[in-house]
Amino acid sequence: MKPSVVIEPHHRCCYIIDSSVSIEAMLATLKTNQYIQSVNINSSHKLQLIYDFRYIEFQQILAIISTTGVNYKNGFFQRLKYQLYSDADLQARDNLKIMPFCCDKVAIRRENL
Repeated sequence: MKPSVVIEPHHRCCYIIDSSVSIEAMLATLKTNQYIQSVNINSSHKLQLIYDFRYIEFQQILAIISTTGVNYKNGFFQRLKYQLYSDADLQARDNLKIMPFCCDKVAIRRENL
């Protein structure tokens, strides 16, 4: 019998720097999304998210934050981190599509040798 695959949601964070509207409105908007499981913000304006990477991307979450009028840190290293988050989401979705050929092993492709 094959063991079942447990899919863990991704935990991500970003820093909120200022807002033209209340942060509570942004939190309410994020909590209404069915694919975002948890949203927390602490005293240092660190927004912590837990979301299902199969259905929503981190860039989409950042777009939701921007449309609510809240600004987040967007410096060079922050953009690099956000891109790594998006790449990890894409890689995880691609890995879920792989069908093992035997005993939960992935077939080795000749071009990868």
